[in-house]
Amino acid sequence: MMQTFDMTTAKNRIVVVPDVHGRDFWKKPVATTPCDKIIFLGDYVDPYFDEEGIDGQQALRGFYEVLDLKAKNPRKVVLLLGNHDLHYLSERFNELAGGDRFDKELSPVLSDLFHQHKKDFCLAHEELINGKRYLFTHAGVTSSWYKRHSKTIKEFTAANLNHLLKTKRGINALAEVGELRGGDYLDGSMVWADSDEMRLSAPIPDVYQIFGHTQQWNTPIIKDNYACLDCRKAFLLDEKGLSAL
Repeated sequence: MMQTFDMTTAKNRIVVVPDVHGRDFWKKPVATTPCDKIIFLGDYVDPYFDEEGIDGQQALRGFYEVLDLKAKNPRKVVLLLGNHDLHYLSERFNELAGGDRFDKELSPVLSDLFHQHKKDFCLAHEELINGKRYLFTHAGVTSSWYKRHSKTIKEFTAANLNHLLKTKRGINALAEVGELRGGDYLDGSMVWADSDEMRLSAPIPDVYQIFGHTQQWNTPIIKDNYACLDCRKAFLLDEKGLSAL
């Protein structure tokens, strides 16, 4: 039975949902936390079956629930794309940098879903709270990756980062995997960067980055200029900062 969600609004309160991968940890916080925005950081499918016992069909059902939540609350819910989403949305991305848990059996269904709902997804989202600029992406944007593609991206904005989806050059940039993840580059793209790459990267000025992607056991990584939240918990961002829900 489909769970119902209370979409009560509260100013400057954002629920942040890190990597889902078929898990249901996000449902209760989304259902019970008054907020004016819900931001999913991507990676909705490709579960960790061996470690967590969630199979592809369970993840698919959870993905339908996420899509339903977005359909009912189009302006309130933000759905970001992760590397485990892009390899179903873009054949080129999959050829260059497909994930190791790509579900060949469900790929036709998942590819259709991502293409049908393409307008509902983005790569980056910005919010301004008390004059502080927050950038939400799946894996974080390192300064060296941005510098490498600054002529393509131009000004560092969410809108310009989102434009990468529309060109071959942009997809190529998104498919760059860093050495820490077995790739050929110093650091990976905004859907592939490892948290250690972000740790070693010079901060991008005047922006606080929030992302997932690098799985932590229980505790998020929260620094002065970024937060990696991929630890199977939802978080609340408000005027006081980040807190687990």
